[in-house]
Amino acid sequence: MGLITNRKEDKLVEDLLNIENIKTDFRNSDKSEIRVLDGVSIQLKRGEIIGLVGESGSGKSMTMLSALQLLPGNGKVKEGTVVLDDNGKNLLDYKPNSNAMRDVRGGRIGMIFQEPMTSLNPVMPVGEQIRESISEHLNLSKAEGKAKAIEMMEMVKIPDAADRYNEYPMQFSGGMRQRIMIAMVLAAEPDVLIADEATTALDVTTQALLLEMIKDLSVRTGISVVIVTHNLGIVARYAERIYVMYAGNIVELGDAVGIFHKPYHPYTKSLLKAIPRLDDPIDRVLVPIEGMPPSPANRPTYCAFYPRCKYAEPKCRELPKPELFEIFPDHFTACHLTLEDFVTKAKQADVSLSAVRPPKKIEDTVCIEVKNVTKSFTIYKGLMKKKVAEFNAIEDISFFVRRGETLGIVGESGCGKTTLARTIMRMYEPDRGEINIFGTDISKMKPKELVPYRKNMAMVFQDPSSSLDPRKTAGESVAEPMIIHKIYDDPAEMSDRVDELFTLVGLDPMMRDRFPHNFSGGQRQRIGVARALASNPSILLLDEPISALDVSIQAQVINLLEDLQSKMGLAYLFIAHDLAVVKHISDKILVMYLGRVMEEASSEDLYRDPIHPYTQALLSAVPIADPVIERQRSFIELQGEVPSVINRAKGCPFCNRCRYATEQCFAECPQATDRGGGHMVACFNK
Repeated sequence: MGLITNRKEDKLVEDLLNIENIKTDFRNSDKSEIRVLDGVSIQLKRGEIIGLVGESGSGKSMTMLSALQLLPGNGKVKEGTVVLDDNGKNLLDYKPNSNAMRDVRGGRIGMIFQEPMTSLNPVMPVGEQIRESISEHLNLSKAEGKAKAIEMMEMVKIPDAADRYNEYPMQFSGGMRQRIMIAMVLAAEPDVLIADEATTALDVTTQALLLEMIKDLSVRTGISVVIVTHNLGIVARYAERIYVMYAGNIVELGDAVGIFHKPYHPYTKSLLKAIPRLDDPIDRVLVPIEGMPPSPANRPTYCAFYPRCKYAEPKCRELPKPELFEIFPDHFTACHLTLEDFVTKAKQADVSLSAVRPPKKIEDTVCIEVKNVTKSFTIYKGLMKKKVAEFNAIEDISFFVRRGETLGIVGESGCGKTTLARTIMRMYEPDRGEINIFGTDISKMKPKELVPYRKNMAMVFQDPSSSLDPRKTAGESVAEPMIIHKIYDDPAEMSDRVDELFTLVGLDPMMRDRFPHNFSGGQRQRIGVARALASNPSILLLDEPISALDVSIQAQVINLLEDLQSKMGLAYLFIAHDLAVVKHISDKILVMYLGRVMEEASSEDLYRDPIHPYTQALLSAVPIADPVIERQRSFIELQGEVPSVINRAKGCPFCNRCRYATEQCFAECPQATDRGGGHMVACFNK
């Protein structure tokens, strides 16, 4: 395909990887075959970063696994070519387990997976795992391999790399383990790096740090990168070109600015309307993509997006599946609508998609007030369970939430968000402080005394699959709180209430007799919300309720929570690591670090004028789904990892990572002070 200009270094670069017309089938137990990829083509230039985006099941990861011949035993690439460099050799001609293919996998092409603990050997030191990867692909002695492994660990910023060479994966944090995976992949000096949802499970600061590292390596070494993700903000920040996938096909591709500012395909437009952004107006209503992607077994011969498309015309169903064509210069789409058709339809559809949320009604009634709550834990070791340490997981936390109000709680993993929620629910008993529910302190109540107050609070958990009993039907799970709290004596009344709750959360009551595995992830989370509402609570604690969901399903659940709050006047404590989502749904926000509150303010004030250095770093790490805006922003890099609460500094918990820290910060812990308008900040220097 010739030479193009590389925008990063303004120099000529050539094609490196060409994936052409890949068609992949999977064989069922009945010997029938299902097509999961139906003619996918991707081109990657030397030194380029591209993004591959789409919902779960769209075929993103499957495309990369097909190209590397890493498919399970019942999968096979039936057609297509994968050419590395310009030698014309099709990698699919190699046998999957051949030495030639192994030289490519892990050698010329490296892949980082989502969960490092499943990719690292738990019983082998991390340094030896990196050295083993080096020995497999580079002709180095054992001593040279070890030196190279330590060098790679230092390159990905593992502190004290030589000393930690013989440590095991379990001795590292999640972010550190992912860095080790990157070091292992880069040790073989690959030409192509595939990051398959490599930062999804990480904190926003760690995610940004790793992606900045990969970007820097691409600029310095010319390595090409494929970022596979459902996070549109990430590709807006890092990708030069973007491929949008749906139902095993590429539906749109172009440069990042074109995809975000001039999307053509209805699916791309719908994805962008479904995601919250840091720069959104506070009253913007998210527009979810209704329905679900088709399963490969039931994929239609016409446009697969037709059943969910707000712009569809009869011809979209009558004609065969659309093929990619150039709609703008270097911008391709697979859609039957002409530019003229699309402009007309888009104007009509966009009118109905531009709804704004009515002003929230927040009453003066305080539902929950937390005063100076502290919760400590004791560490025991040895057969005799000797007490070796005691630490405060949360310390001196205070806030209140009124009826109809949402308090967002944010911070990196280990900051105490979930411990705080469980203490409020009295799963843990606080050591000090008060937890007032409508003016009554429940912090020291006995279990029997708590029963009527527990009825007034409910919790929605992160993973609906693990929080729903797989042996109970959806209806039985929703009815369970009503049975526990003896809300109905008449089974018929309780059954009617279950139907009412299903309808309230947007589920058909006819589905109540199904088991959890018969529902999608979004539907299971709706069941979790219905179960939480069954006891008629006034307060909902939402612990990462959408982090495991696809972009479009996230929008559905967020809209549902906002609708329920408007109708029922619920008070929410919303815990999440996605700060864009927290900003969208919250009225005020609490920023936590190592068990203490760093900053508290209204949502608008906090995002417009973050004062604490930690809050500033958190917000800088959150990508905005707009490449033009991203090129004008700067990332504040935090040094090191979040320390253990046990090793918390004597003074300010953040002093070891703060760029403004002084001697006072290391000696004293700052108290929160009002900087105006209820904007509370615990910092000496801001």
